Amino acid sequence: MTWTRIGAVLSAILAGCGRVPPSAPADGGLAQPTVADVDPPPGTVAADARFSVRFSDAMDEGLLLAASGRSESVVLVPEADVERAAAAIEHAPLSAHERTLLVAASAQIASDRNSITLEPDQPLASGGYYLLVSPRLKDELGRKLAGNGARFAFQVPAPPRGARLSTPAAGGEAPWNLAVVRAFAEAGRVSLIGPGGREVAAAEAHGPVELRIPGPLEAGARYSVSLDGTPAPDQSFTAAACARTAAPALQGGAAGLSPRDTAVLALLVLDWPARVEVTVEDAAGTGVIAGAQAVCAPPPCGPQSFACPIPLTVGGLRPATDYSLRIEATDDYGFTLRTAPQRFSTVAALPGVVISEVMASGVDGEYAELLNLGPGAADVEMLALQGPDGAVRPVLASPAPVRLLLPPGSRALAVGASFDATLYPALPSSTPVLRAGTQRLLGRGLSDDSTPGFRLLARTQVPVELAEFPASAPHCAAGISVQRDEAVPAGAKASWSCGIQGGTPGRPP
Repeated sequence: MTWTRIGAVLSAILAGCGRVPPSAPADGGLAQPTVADVDPPPGTVAADARFSVRFSDAMDEGLLLAASGRSESVVLVPEADVERAAAAIEHAPLSAHERTLLVAASAQIASDRNSITLEPDQPLASGGYYLLVSPRLKDELGRKLAGNGARFAFQVPAPPRGARLSTPAAGGEAPWNLAVVRAFAEAGRVSLIGPGGREVAAAEAHGPVELRIPGPLEAGARYSVSLDGTPAPDQSFTAAACARTAAPALQGGAAGLSPRDTAVLALLVLDWPARVEVTVEDAAGTGVIAGAQAVCAPPPCGPQSFACPIPLTVGGLRPATDYSLRIEATDDYGFTLRTAPQRFSTVAALPGVVISEVMASGVDGEYAELLNLGPGAADVEMLALQGPDGAVRPVLASPAPVRLLLPPGSRALAVGASFDATLYPALPSSTPVLRAGTQRLLGRGLSDDSTPGFRLLARTQVPVELAEFPASAPHCAAGISVQRDEAVPAGAKASWSCGIQGGTPGRPP
């Protein structure tokens, strides 16, 4: 198959603006649909670029989107895979291996179906890419796209080599008694440059680097970093006319603790950036340590507020066990905060239940599939959903006549009272359908356009979060569910992707 090569002859074909000349009329004088515009134009693009293709006519949506909710006919591919990917998208559907050739990207079709936009799931690495348009596309009248497909060349430049400030923040201020400047560079000699171009401190970098300052800074002076003698004037801060004289303070003098069965979430709110170490010990003195860096930019002088939150999870704990938690926070001015022990107890072993699939398809068809990853059975009467309104709604409106346990590997559907199971003829008869007390799931239902985030809770004495459906999950076409990566264990953050038309309620994806 011969492809129209756009990008190699950009000045002749696109005239520098991403526009494609119309094709000659065909099929009895009716012009075939064409690619009318590409945004951004072929050439150099940013790593976070989105790619839009506009057609001259409304296109067949079924050819633009695959059953997964992503496009397999307008795709972005690395330069090294362009020929194999171009051959693959000439047919449908793509195999699992052929999909690995594509840059993972969500696809949005305009309401007039005249354009499609691809948004890569991750920023693009530096290098060459091609936006490919399949020759099998047709418009709503069944007319084939003119030509034999098209490709548009893009280049993502390598990030500029240089050093950047971590703390203090670039453009900010720091008290004059700062002892350490933190910076980052891939490799090379990083220097802190002071007034008159004088080198104050230096160190070899292989990623994060600490520049230890031998004496006080000059109040009112500007300091910047350089890499191998090349200055980075935008990576600078000013020494304020005040000194830091107190250790970091912890709001309320303690952390907010949310114990689970094998972990505890500690929410700390400090008034000053610091390196934090949390130690959790049982009665025998066996400890687990976790650490984090509080990154924030409070005013260097004057009253301080608590503006540096740090959520920190400490795992590796045992269920139903008493522990104590201690906090140590050390700043870059030589001050250290140490707190008294906070006592807490982990809860009894929790079921490994996750939200595995969500269908937002109207009042009668919406559901949240629950999957028990084990190891033990889960009592569904202990489960509840909590939506954006904060209300905790049990998944069962009233207790079952017989205690309902969900064995490991089994699935159940959490639905509203008006759910119509006949909409899903492939739903296994053994799948429990857990009807809530409200007509719609979560009270107001799941919006097709912007499905809200919600949580699955265990209704223990203090409710504990088991799983979350994030508000940032991808938006899928009507009738297509959103599915969790079931290879990720319970309690861990998992990715979500569009499933197939009609969903897979009660079944693996």
